[in-house]
Amino acid sequence: MRNLRSVILCSGLLLFAACTKSEFLPDPAGSQVPFQPEATQTVEELLAASPAKLYYSAWQKSNLKTILKARSSKVVYTVFAPNDAAMQAAGLSAAAIAQMPVAELDSLMMFYTTLGIVSQTELKQRVDNFVVKTLLQKPGLYLPYYENTGEGVNRYDLYYYKNYVGIKGESLLINGKNSGKLNYAPAVDGGLYVLEKAIEKPTKTILEALKADGRFTIFLESQRLADESYIETMINYMEPLFGYRPEPEEVLPYISNRKLYSVGWGINEPIYQGYIGPNITISTLFAPTDEAFQQAGFQTLADVMKFNERSAGTIYFDENLFTGVGGYPMDTVYNFHRDWGRMFQPATTGGDKAIANNTVFYGNVLHAGLNDYMVNAGGNPPAEFAYKMPIEFSSVNNSIQMKAKGSAYPAATVIDTDINTLNGPIHVVDRLIFPKGFKLN
Repeated sequence: MRNLRSVILCSGLLLFAACTKSEFLPDPAGSQVPFQPEATQTVEELLAASPAKLYYSAWQKSNLKTILKARSSKVVYTVFAPNDAAMQAAGLSAAAIAQMPVAELDSLMMFYTTLGIVSQTELKQRVDNFVVKTLLQKPGLYLPYYENTGEGVNRYDLYYYKNYVGIKGESLLINGKNSGKLNYAPAVDGGLYVLEKAIEKPTKTILEALKADGRFTIFLESQRLADESYIETMINYMEPLFGYRPEPEEVLPYISNRKLYSVGWGINEPIYQGYIGPNITISTLFAPTDEAFQQAGFQTLADVMKFNERSAGTIYFDENLFTGVGGYPMDTVYNFHRDWGRMFQPATTGGDKAIANNTVFYGNVLHAGLNDYMVNAGGNPPAEFAYKMPIEFSSVNNSIQMKAKGSAYPAATVIDTDINTLNGPIHVVDRLIFPKGFKLN
């Protein structure tokens, strides 16, 4: 099944029509090391002689060598090691490392280590990012089934931290951020990158990051209040049918067609007690600031809610379909910010839609090369139901701009990129992304 999915993806899903094994997973542990004539030392020997002395001291104190050997006696791996200045800037001085429990050091080392080779030659040949799956797992998080790392009937993958690596000029980019001058050395058992900046490990969900930031009050609250209003409307319709007034939680199964504001932005609640299965979504969010709403004429949260009222009469509970119907005008706008406008994705007469493609894009790949990317493709529907990128990206004065294709509204500028979260990157935009034909008046 995995090979079949890879073939389907390579036939047109991946970023710029180049499909290689590296876009999925690194070479498995114990595989033959690609011929590297310039390699004469092991990764550890390179590390010991590198300017990453503090990192190497943490390496020696940790159990990483044992962890690697448990994978294979001939394990192949790549290390991304921050140099001493980067370690100190991250608060990892010699004294701090000496006091850290071994378990914490193990996690730190695993976060900077991946199985297989990530060569600089491979990176220089790419126009997208190389996805580096680290050795560090986040307990309690489960992804949709693809790599077959999970068990049970719910079919899930374990959540491992991933870093997105690319090259710009002579610099190494990790998760869109400049990690310093490219400094790579091949090893007989893998390779070593020495970084000038530590990699920031995400700790917050998208929802937590948005709330903590403070710039997105209208974006968050208008969606939360719209969801509450929608659910209240459903309750009012369902009460005479059910013979009692249902609680909001009872309504949720009947409105699965509505993308509630918290869905995909956090860690989903279990479907039922004891359930273990996919509970987190990884994608990209374009978050409009409060000023972005003001640019569009919405000075306050109340203005947005009043605007939504124009379609309140179209929202009802369909007794025949037993589902909620209708939505608010701003739903279509927000769908471009948070879900690539998929509410406009074509479907077959039977309701089938092409499956979602990878949509994790850091700032260094937000450019016109994405404009022909297939956001959804493959699955049961035939090829003509593939869903092409509905957003047009461009660059103006070295700034990333984006707008819904065909829209007459001004393009939004990305004013802040690569806020990394457990759910993927947040990019901050200065305007709302209005779809083609959207009416503000």
